[in-house]
Amino acid sequence: MQKIITEKTIKKFLAHLKSEEKSKNTVEKYLRDVRGFAIAQNGKPVTKKNVICYKQHLIESGYAIRSVNSILASLNSLFTLLNWHDCRVKTLKVQRQLFCHEEKELNKAEYQRLCQAAQNKHNETPKPYFTDYLQYRYSRERTSVYHRRSSSTR
Repeated sequence: MQKIITEKTIKKFLAHLKSEEKSKNTVEKYLRDVRGFAIAQNGKPVTKKNVICYKQHLIESGYAIRSVNSILASLNSLFTLLNWHDCRVKTLKVQRQLFCHEEKELNKAEYQRLCQAAQNKHNETPKPYFTDYLQYRYSRERTSVYHRRSSSTR
């Protein structure tokens, strides 16, 4: 039996998603992902090799890793429903970051402005863990400046 995604297949998938009580947005996204893959297949039978090629196409097209993984989750869900377990593929590994990029971090002046704005609006002062983080970040900044200066004088 050839594994081809048809409109009948998509309707079966829709019924399954509804029976799983998925949200409207989730259902729309899963269907959009499956239809996008079906269009890329252009009527060809689904094979693991084709799914891997599609995954590679998404990466080369500039999709974010999380977007690729989300699309693969949609496809894997369909393949599980249809018992096409041999077509399922692994998602991409996402490396977690311990700290955010420096350009997204507040410096001391920005933090003080934020505190002042909160006080002006009679809001709470920042939570202790947030203050601790900023103190750590500020001490790290001073340390890195010290190391840059000391290494440049050598």
